[in-house]
Amino acid sequence: MSNIFKKKLRVRNTRKNNPVIFSSHYEYDEDFNDELGVVLGILAVVVLGFWGMIHLIDKFTFNFMPWWAEPLTIFPIGGYFVTADFFGKNPLCWWPLIWGYKIKIPGSEKYNWEVLGIRDELVEKYGGPLNVYVVDADHIKFRKKRDAVIFSLRNF
Repeated sequence: MSNIFKKKLRVRNTRKNNPVIFSSHYEYDEDFNDELGVVLGILAVVVLGFWGMIHLIDKFTFNFMPWWAEPLTIFPIGGYFVTADFFGKNPLCWWPLIWGYKIKIPGSEKYNWEVLGIRDELVEKYGGPLNVYVVDADHIKFRKKRDAVIFSLRNF
């Protein structure tokens, strides 16, 4: 073999020693572990306390529920808190999750509804949160088709 081929075989991979490739711009925060432990501890206490309460209720009702289904009963409560954060505490106001008639607000590109503070006035004018939901700055959602048609006829 000639020297040219031997040199090609002796080429080493220099990437493993390159500080640009193997250095990290992320600085590890030591306080994050302490906070994460506290939050997970509180969550574990809440879930285990709820599980214990459901287990006692199940024991006094002749074990109608299998043991593995007892901790799953917390999911509807967690789902309530997540949904209440978006749509409000009243479950009657959660209708936009399932149905409604979405209509583009005329002139929405001209005005920023959030800055003007008209969003709440618009909801109250057309029936409150039980009938109207503002999806975003450009669209409004009505629970009844009749209300959507009346809004369209008056504003277009």
